[in-house]
Amino acid sequence: MTETSLPGVGRPNASVGGTIRRIIAASGPLIVLFVMFAFLWATSPPFRSPTSLLLLGLEAAAIGIVAAGQTFVILTGGIDLSVEAMVSFTGVIAAVLIAGSNEAGGQIALGIPAIYAILIAIAAGGLIGLIQGVIITGLNMNPFIVTLGFRSMLLGVSLVATRGAGINIRKDEVLSFLTGFVPIGDIRIPMPLIITLIIYAIVWVVLRQTKFGRYTYAIGGNETAARLSGVNVSLNKTFIYGISGLLAGVSGVLVMGRLQSGAYQNGTNMTLISVAAVVIGGTALSGGTGGIWGTLIGVFIIRIVEQGLVYLNVPSNAKEIVIGAIIVLAVAFDVIRRGEVKWLRFGKRT
Repeated sequence: MTETSLPGVGRPNASVGGTIRRIIAASGPLIVLFVMFAFLWATSPPFRSPTSLLLLGLEAAAIGIVAAGQTFVILTGGIDLSVEAMVSFTGVIAAVLIAGSNEAGGQIALGIPAIYAILIAIAAGGLIGLIQGVIITGLNMNPFIVTLGFRSMLLGVSLVATRGAGINIRKDEVLSFLTGFVPIGDIRIPMPLIITLIIYAIVWVVLRQTKFGRYTYAIGGNETAARLSGVNVSLNKTFIYGISGLLAGVSGVLVMGRLQSGAYQNGTNMTLISVAAVVIGGTALSGGTGGIWGTLIGVFIIRIVEQGLVYLNVPSNAKEIVIGAIIVLAVAFDVIRRGEVKWLRFGKRT
């Protein structure tokens, strides 16, 4: 079941069978997450350690914020292939601004307070996202091509700025707070995970309670109908790519702060994983249906799969195979769920 019902997005099925199918479709990823978590909890003692659970939360936070922005884009039927480069780029920008000359090892370093560096880096991510949105809508270009091109440019700039080596920094009070832990009794909750949950709550409110959220679903459901209904499609899509860039920038700063280094490799594989998380969470690649909390569930499913492969002594190279298979299966399930399966019949007209 989607998080909204709009003209052009899909009307609820009033039958009992339709209701049951929607409930199963909505709860399916959550059931899978519980089953996977329970399996690893029962079969792998190291998974039950506090350190393992903290690592799971930290890794989920980094990709979760990127996936939140990707959810907006995919809901409109687009895709943002630049997010992993944006994570690296904004992390490098922040590190360049924060690092002192002694820490940079001959690289560019300005040594300004972290709070200003963080704001500048995040703003740069949002601005570049807006520029991508303007190009996509203004020139009517395919988002695949535009974001792929920006991915290459951003990675190139990051590589040139770092000269192939990370720019190391020292944490101040701001970075220590943003990348630290919040003690709740005997449990230490990673601050990046708390930030991620706050962002998801804000995104949920935006998608559920604002015109912008309803327009996002409407554009993905039927862009032409949305435009004829008076929706400024170009403006809304531009803002959506800006949001994706902004959130990738937030993730880039958090990754940089946790690693204490700005490097062009910081965002490796985040595009693939963010798209996979969105699809696994129930958002259709064609747009118009899906929800933000499903994306968060998808993020945790992927991270648990990755940890499970380690604890079950599966070779690390197999991770890419498993994630690729998960993406294909998730998309196939989405197509089947929406009743769009078309069996090939050779020699016959369909």
